[in-house]
Amino acid sequence: MVVDADSTDNSLQQIKTFPFRKGIDVEIIEARKRVTVYEAWNMAIDASNTPYCMNVNTDDRLYPAALQTVMSYSRVEPDIDVFYPRFFVVQDPDHSRVVNYFDGPEFTLSVLRQGCYMGPFPLLKRQSLLDAGLFDQSYRFAGDYEMWLRMATKGYKFRKVREAIGSYYINPVGISSDNKTKTERLREVGKIQELYQA
Repeated sequence: MVVDADSTDNSLQQIKTFPFRKGIDVEIIEARKRVTVYEAWNMAIDASNTPYCMNVNTDDRLYPAALQTVMSYSRVEPDIDVFYPRFFVVQDPDHSRVVNYFDGPEFTLSVLRQGCYMGPFPLLKRQSLLDAGLFDQSYRFAGDYEMWLRMATKGYKFRKVREAIGSYYINPVGISSDNKTKTERLREVGKIQELYQA
């Protein structure tokens, strides 16, 4: 499932002409107006019919065995709602220059209250997202963090994936990494942390 948020960078055309391997059926939702990242995620979750889903933004990369790796965890532990992996951090759009290796902590609610560490592409049980109420579209930067805290305080289960399954690009104009919006991002995160303090 691909949601195009009324993009202007030719990414929609690239998706439409990309030679996906046999067996991959790509559904494209074309937004008629610019939508936020959380609106796009909710659109994809609503339209999908799979038991699990994973968000992957256009400037991040999954490794070839990523889905098989993380799905193997879901088969062993089907009661887990959110699987979050390790990943590499890069500073170039070609993902050729690794600058960090992100190895988040084991899940606890108290540590999650201190900061988000679910990473760029957790595997999510779709029904759990629907039951939790989907992503709050009023947030611009940290709606995923709010969702993880909402789920965690309601008792949903999280599990760390031991393998690195992809790389995250620190895009200088990205929604979560643009220095121009840093103050606003920190303010939103602080508001969410206040909301979910014990």
